[in-house]
Amino acid sequence: MRREKTCLGPDEIPIREGFFVFPSRNDGSPRLIGSKCRQCGDVVFPKRKLCTMCDSKELMEEVFIGEKGVLQTYTIVRVAFPNFEAPYILGLVELPEAENLRVLAQIEGCDLDRVRIGMPLALTIGKIKTDPATGKTVIGHKYRPIHEPGPPARAG
Repeated sequence: MRREKTCLGPDEIPIREGFFVFPSRNDGSPRLIGSKCRQCGDVVFPKRKLCTMCDSKELMEEVFIGEKGVLQTYTIVRVAFPNFEAPYILGLVELPEAENLRVLAQIEGCDLDRVRIGMPLALTIGKIKTDPATGKTVIGHKYRPIHEPGPPARAG
């Protein structure tokens, strides 16, 4: 069973401060940090100070999102930017916390020929790339397939 990353190591840096929280030892699930409008209820990622949906002047509230999602579409990146390891799957993940809430993320733990639209995914935290300035590993949000149990095998 895969162990979820719970903190940054000395040779790691976050892709951006305030994007995600590591899982606590109690619940085992990382979460993305988004915002919810106190006026219209719109939920966005990454977090924002003001709502772009209703132009409310009221500050948005911080919410945790993205524990699970569904792959809406994807591409296989075979020629990557420097410091990224290709090939990898880049997917648009639909999240259930709000209508039209989607996150772009790398998909890990899935063979390139087995990825499929509609597959259920779980949020994870892992290596995105290597930082060219420091040589440190850049850690960020990713998704991995949720392996759903199949039907029971028939005795033959």
